[in-house]
Amino acid sequence: MNNKTDEKYLYYFNVKDDSGKNRKFGLMKPSRKMKEDGDLFYASKLSQFITAGILPKVVWEKIFKDSGGIISDVDRKEYSDLFDEYAECKNYIDELSTKKESDRTKEEKEKLSSSESSVVKIRKRMQEMEMAQINAFENTAEAKARNRTIVWWAASLGVEENESGVHYLLGSGSMDDRLDIYDDVIQNDKFLRECFSRLNYLVTVWYLGSASTFEDFEQLDLEYVKKMEENVAVDEVLEDVVTENVNLELVAPEVENASVEKTDS
Repeated sequence: MNNKTDEKYLYYFNVKDDSGKNRKFGLMKPSRKMKEDGDLFYASKLSQFITAGILPKVVWEKIFKDSGGIISDVDRKEYSDLFDEYAECKNYIDELSTKKESDRTKEEKEKLSSSESSVVKIRKRMQEMEMAQINAFENTAEAKARNRTIVWWAASLGVEENESGVHYLLGSGSMDDRLDIYDDVIQNDKFLRECFSRLNYLVTVWYLGSASTFEDFEQLDLEYVKKMEENVAVDEVLEDVVTENVNLELVAPEVENASVEKTDS
């Protein structure tokens, strides 16, 4: 592909299907009108959810504020203590990593193994606490409208390019028609289901502001592929993306809106 052709993409990737054929999938760059349509879609969904009785974020924030906040003082202290313990273990691991394994004492090796195990357990608990906070706002009208809009963007931007040209993966019909096609594909085509999951992830990081350049997408896509190879669930990967883009009330010592290093919807 020449540079002029590639300029129409936010990002694209090549992957081999079950027959060994190399296929190219991508996200088209949205036009100004499409961006306006996306904003209108979000606004219409937000209004629809509020009309249906789903509370907006500002109301939930007032409810939580009146009741003392999203988390208790006990949970806040636990998170702070976990942060301290996590930092201590990480510092020890980083410090010892500069020392050759053959030069490490038996005690150092044992403590290193223990520290590495502790880091995994501590980070898991911290992520559980972070997700509990995020989930408190996942039932807001804004969150539901956001999720629907991400689906809208994935259906509007996802394409496959082959010898005959560029084709929208879900066709060019109405959104309901596209979603019917999506449901059919993910039930009956494992390869395309995996490609859709990858595209949905990329749309999510773009919509939430974590990727704007091709290089941004490329780095995040490499991380996604690595996690899929490690059999990390797609939902867990998306949860981490959301976590990184939500201001958490949980605060680590002397770190405002702290979000400790992610282990990686």
